[in-house]
Amino acid sequence: MIEQKNQKDLKELELPQFDSEEEEAEYWANHSTAPYWDKMEPEEFQVAVERPRKKLISIRLDSDCLERIKVVANRKGIPYQTLIQMWLKEKIQG
Repeated sequence: MIEQKNQKDLKELELPQFDSEEEEAEYWANHSTAPYWDKMEPEEFQVAVERPRKKLISIRLDSDCLERIKVVANRKGIPYQTLIQMWLKEKIQG
């Protein structure tokens, strides 16, 4: 019975009205949007993400060296190119 009553209460919830974006941000930071999902409209927006610029290079490695790098990368669960980048950064910064 209690579960049915709570579901009924949730269906009757109205979206709160706010006087400012700050007030709305504070409210949603402390409350779940889940009870209001059925009353909300989808909003489309774009997010601009700037990635660090990278330059494509070509490097020749001994086959056995590359295979060993791939084994290490596989153990770490990352692409071998990422591992090589990490190692280069560590060496330069270290």
